[in-house]
Amino acid sequence: MKVLVADDSPVLVTALRKLLEQSGYEVVIAMDGLEAVQRFYQDNPDLVLLDIQMPKLHGYVVCRLIKEDPASRHIPVLILTGRESAEDRYWGQRSGADGYLTKESMGDELLDAIQSALASRALSDMGRQEPRPQSLDESDVLSRVCEVLDRKLFEATIVNDIVGVGVRAMDLDATVAETLSILHRLIDFDGSAIVLPKERRLLVRFERTISVGDFDEFRSLAALRCRQFTTADVTVEDLQVSFTGGTSEDEILDDSPEAVIKGWPSTAVAPLWSRGEVVGVLFLASQREDTFTDAPERTLRTIEPHVATVVDSARHYQKMLEQEARTSLSSLFD
Repeated sequence: MKVLVADDSPVLVTALRKLLEQSGYEVVIAMDGLEAVQRFYQDNPDLVLLDIQMPKLHGYVVCRLIKEDPASRHIPVLILTGRESAEDRYWGQRSGADGYLTKESMGDELLDAIQSALASRALSDMGRQEPRPQSLDESDVLSRVCEVLDRKLFEATIVNDIVGVGVRAMDLDATVAETLSILHRLIDFDGSAIVLPKERRLLVRFERTISVGDFDEFRSLAALRCRQFTTADVTVEDLQVSFTGGTSEDEILDDSPEAVIKGWPSTAVAPLWSRGEVVGVLFLASQREDTFTDAPERTLRTIEPHVATVVDSARHYQKMLEQEARTSLSSLFD
């Protein structure tokens, strides 16, 4: 097993090398953040021990570069630092690190953390192909840093737009319609839906006219995904369908004999967790192959908790409106 140690302290690096080599690990050394990225892609280590405060590139940035790359995000990164404030620990976690240890943890505690991280990796690593070594110069590394920063700004903008939907008090249908509209500006799909298992509702949006056969298959797939992520035994027949975005069933469905059935070869799904339960399932589908690549999947992972919060808030707001309506009707007959 190969471990990359990135730290600008020669004394600490020497101590870590001795400790790790005595435990049977091969050790690769980097003395600053820039070299850490270069050695990571050149030597393909099995685990990274990373200091925070390093010359040229901050440890948090190095961690983000590793964890934002689909080819390397499975590699464990343990932050080993002298900084132990709550803020540093929080930011280490948000940077994607798999563990956070202080430099007082040298010895058995560090070795135990390494073994645990490697064991966790092994469970999810079966069948994965090892990436080829890459030689990166300084401009390559800085280019990757800029890409990650730009991506984070993009994600923050997306989250802000979705959270903005939740701030405006709207009924459930309007909230889902606007949320799916935002998603379509970010991800290329032909059909989208949110399944609400408790309400037995399917709120759908289609970007073009589709055949009745494709609609039936879409509903079946949405119900299937809902059963996979919830304990609710939801069937197609259970689901009450609502077309969002101001469109109607007549405008979307082509029931003519000439209508072509294209199917849904590409799908993506995200369970919407809120308050410890799955309140809904986000389902996206495309009539083209290989639509949902790494970038759309990463966008879904980013927005999933925020969509869940917005949808759950709209559910409770809808219930409140319905309760007020029932109370008002009851008062008319009292």
